[in-house]
Amino acid sequence: MKKLLIFTVLSLLLGGCQNHSSRHNSVYKLHNSKSIVNGGSIKMTSMTQNPWKYMLSQINVSVPENSRVKAERERLLRNPQGFENIALRSEPYVYYIINQLRRNDLPVELALVPLIESAYDPLATSPAQAAGLWQFVPVTAKEYGLNRSSSFDARRDLIASTTSAISLLQNLNNRFNGDWLLTLAAYNAGEGRVRRAMEKNKANGLPVNYWSLDLPKETMHYVPKILAIIDIVRNNQKYGIKLPDCSYENSLVRIDISKNISLAKIAKYAGIPLSDLKSFNAGYVQQTVNGPFHLLVPYVYAEDLYQKLLAENLVTTQITELLQDVPHTTMPFEVKSTTIQYSGIRNNSYGTPLVQGNNSKKQITYLVKEGDNLYSIAQNYRVKITDILEWNKLKNPRIKEGDVLTINLVSTNPI
Repeated sequence: MKKLLIFTVLSLLLGGCQNHSSRHNSVYKLHNSKSIVNGGSIKMTSMTQNPWKYMLSQINVSVPENSRVKAERERLLRNPQGFENIALRSEPYVYYIINQLRRNDLPVELALVPLIESAYDPLATSPAQAAGLWQFVPVTAKEYGLNRSSSFDARRDLIASTTSAISLLQNLNNRFNGDWLLTLAAYNAGEGRVRRAMEKNKANGLPVNYWSLDLPKETMHYVPKILAIIDIVRNNQKYGIKLPDCSYENSLVRIDISKNISLAKIAKYAGIPLSDLKSFNAGYVQQTVNGPFHLLVPYVYAEDLYQKLLAENLVTTQITELLQDVPHTTMPFEVKSTTIQYSGIRNNSYGTPLVQGNNSKKQITYLVKEGDNLYSIAQNYRVKITDILEWNKLKNPRIKEGDVLTINLVSTNPI
C-alpha cells in the first residue's frame, strides 16, 4: 500500500503541528489476547474500559533500541501535544477496532496501525488513492470485498474496513510465518515487494529478516515508527505523554435506517456537528444514508436520535451496540466476563426459520446451521444479540450447529 503523502503528513503533524488536513533474525511476535478455553466452555470478554489503558496493559513487545527506532521515536516526541491529539482522535473508533482484534486473536497493538496510516481520519486519501482509516488502495480493497460505488465507499466505513483489514493482516501474518515485522512491512509495501526483497537477500547469502531487507523508503520508516509508538504508549509517563481519557459514551453505535436521509438532517436531529457526523459515516460519498443503510453515531447521542428517527418512521431496529455481547447495564467503563456451557436441541433441518403462531405474533424458531454465529443471525433478522440472549436465557453468545433459538421479531421491529 503506497501512502507516501499520508505518511509524510502524519510525520509533519506529529513533529510540528496539531491538526490533520483531511481529512530480523528472530521473529517478533506481539502479545495476543486470546479467549480462555477450558474443555467445553469458553470465557468471552468484551472491553468497554478506556481502550488505550487496556492496550497499555496488554503490550508485551520487545522493542529494539536500534538507530532506526530511536530516530522515529525522537521525531514523534518533538511535539508531544501533536501525538496526544491524534491519539485522542481515535476515540470514536478504537473501541470497536480493539474488540475486533481481540475477537480474532490478533495483537491489540495493531490498533496503532490506523494512527500511522490515516491519523485516525476516515476521510484521509493518499496520492495512490488509498482511503479510510486503514488506507486500502483500490486493488487491495477489491480483493478484500470493499466495494465502491457512486454513493458508498466501503474503504471508509469503520465496520467494513476493519473486517477487511483484519483479514488482510491475518493472511499476511500466516504467509510470513507469524513474523509481525514482515507482516507490517507487507501491509505497507505489498507482499510481492517484501517477497522480492527477501529473495534477493537469500540469493546473496544475506539474512531475510525485516531489518536486513532493502525496501522502499516509506517502508523502511514504517515499521520502526510503529515500534516507536508502541514504546511511547508503554512508557508514556517516562516520555511525558498523556494517553487519551476515552469514554465509552463517545464510542460509536449503529442505527439502521429504513429510508434515504441526509447526514445534514441527522446532524440537526441529533445536535452533532455535521463535520463529525461525516467522519463517523465517511463511507457515504454523497453524504446521504442509503445502502448499506447503517448510521454510526456516538453512544451518548444515540437514544435521543433514535426516538426522533422512530417518530419519522426512519429506523428499522433498535440501537445496535458494536460490542455486541455487552448489555447496556454493564456499560461503560468495565471489563465484563461470563462463561457458558450450552447444550441445545438438535434437529434434522438446519438454518431454517420455522414461523410459529399467527402473523401478528412474528415469533420464529431458528435452527442453527454450521458456520452460524449470533452476530450473523442478529444481522439477518435485524435484532440485537442482547435480545437473542435474553429470549433464549443464554449467558454468552456461543452457539453450535443444531441449537434452537427463539427470535421474537415483534419486540424489536418498530415499523
